[in-house]
Amino acid sequence: MLSVKTNMLALNANRQLGLVTKKNAKNTERLSSGYRINRAADDAAGLSISEKMRRQVRGLTQAALNAQDGVSMVQIGEGALNEVHDMLHRANELAVKAATGTLQDADRALIDLEIQQLKAEIDRTSKNTTFNEISLFPENGLSPLATGFMETKSYDITYNLKDGSVLVNGAAAPGAGGAARANFDVSSGNVLADTIANELVPNAVQQILDTFGPLKNNIGTDTIKMSLDVSYIDGKNHTLAYASFRYSYGGGRPYGMGIRVDAADFTTADAQGTGERAEALKSTIAHELMHSVMQYTLTDGMSGRKGEKYPTWFTEGTAQLAGGGFATGWNDTLTYYANYLANADDTSQDANIASYLKKFTMNGRPYGHGYLGAAYIGYLAGGAGAVTDTNIATGMNKIFTDLLNGKSLENAIQDNAGISTAQLNNMFKTGDASLTEFVRRLSYASKDGAGSIITGKANGLGVGGSSLLGTNAIFNQPFQIDPFQVSVDLSGPSAIGLQVGAEAGQHIEFDLYQMNAQALGLEDMNVRTTDDADLAIDQLKYAIGCVSNVRSYYGAIQNRLEHTINNLNNITENTTAAESRIRDADIAKEMVEYSNNQILMQAGASMLAQANQHSQMLLSLLG
Repeated sequence: MLSVKTNMLALNANRQLGLVTKKNAKNTERLSSGYRINRAADDAAGLSISEKMRRQVRGLTQAALNAQDGVSMVQIGEGALNEVHDMLHRANELAVKAATGTLQDADRALIDLEIQQLKAEIDRTSKNTTFNEISLFPENGLSPLATGFMETKSYDITYNLKDGSVLVNGAAAPGAGGAARANFDVSSGNVLADTIANELVPNAVQQILDTFGPLKNNIGTDTIKMSLDVSYIDGKNHTLAYASFRYSYGGGRPYGMGIRVDAADFTTADAQGTGERAEALKSTIAHELMHSVMQYTLTDGMSGRKGEKYPTWFTEGTAQLAGGGFATGWNDTLTYYANYLANADDTSQDANIASYLKKFTMNGRPYGHGYLGAAYIGYLAGGAGAVTDTNIATGMNKIFTDLLNGKSLENAIQDNAGISTAQLNNMFKTGDASLTEFVRRLSYASKDGAGSIITGKANGLGVGGSSLLGTNAIFNQPFQIDPFQVSVDLSGPSAIGLQVGAEAGQHIEFDLYQMNAQALGLEDMNVRTTDDADLAIDQLKYAIGCVSNVRSYYGAIQNRLEHTINNLNNITENTTAAESRIRDADIAKEMVEYSNNQILMQAGASMLAQANQHSQMLLSLLG
């Protein structure tokens, strides 16, 4: 049929020309951009894979830069220690000179002037050596003691919530008490570490979870995994231990759970239950494990990743509830007053107790007043009856339940204890009579024990012969004016973590050390007499060894980071190549198609022109 109304030839030619034009546009886009995939419609699956690889490549590139920054940081620290080494060698030279008998004490006094200046410069170097305003030799850094590099023992702990069993390095913990300790090799020097891992940790975890049911029920898994490290941190009478964890800001469970205990603060006798700090050791382990359980179950509040971060008095106070607020000396003043009480109703010491309460705030003294505040809100939430471990634990469980359900800490305390934190702080400030009475009863119940609510018995807190925290004889001694301190830093007090991977948790950590004269054992060093000079020679010999150990450690870290950087660059290169094969255009192939489509476009345009002339030819039939 011949028709001028509908030009089918032109329509067909135009459709074919449109298809070829679209293909040519695709070729042009790929050739101009260099990519085979420019939008999801080009290859949906390929785009998804490519974008994941791009995330990895860019993350790895930044991780390599992070590792390089770590190398720079270590180099700065090691370079500073090189100068410290030179100063120590000069001091040693002067000490040897001062030790000879051909000099008079007046001569040695002049030599000592330089010695003291060298010590001052070591202190200044330690204080002022920084990287990006981060102190490389912080005051709360690890002890540089040579033994600290040798007496470290680490464990992987897995606690099974189904049956309460504990695995230590993949094997069942041998148990508690003498039967467990009998299996420890005293000559190995690891009795302390083995006792902590195999006895104290299993006992404390079980007791904490048995006492705080809401926390246990919220764990939502069959097992909790964490690391335990028993080693030197910062020497005796400073940080006893700390609990650390890592978390994603997006939510979810934390990871990298760990506890580190300072071996300098405890002895084999403490581990065996005969040392003066035996109960302090048990208290410290329970304290840190309470932190770990709360970090795992109340991650948002413990980290502050989604807004509210619990105040220090609450986190440390609740940990002291588990570990005991009296075992580590923070409330020895109250124990001193409690020893003068005839019974819990004796008010003769209330004025002294109230005066003591007024001296500090909960945030200013979180391990002492923070513990008292946490115990008091638990007591009020538990019904304000008798001052027992059961009542306080019952109240704290109500508060924990509300926190787990999303309430703010302030609302949880207000709703359950009927008091605000501002009111509680004011009660301490004024020495409130109700608070004073509670503290008196708490102190009296705890004067022969640890004041722990996880191991108490009906008539007191923290007293029980076979429990984790038993009777503590040291509390019968006079008030300790300067009790030693439990210090907990959730982030870890003396380590730098480098993100050296594209995924969460891919870290390399290295320790930071104190390197001032005091940390090196040179605080009192002088060469004013021959005896002093002889002693200085030994002190400097030991200090030089300590600095050598730290420098060697930093050198090993630097070498490790160099290998890390090489590996990251290799992975980046290969991942980029893989992504290129998915995303990039094959230029030769695209040029062939482009040329072919250009020819087809020219042919299509010509045919469209011819088709448009077809109707004109039909008009000749009408003439």
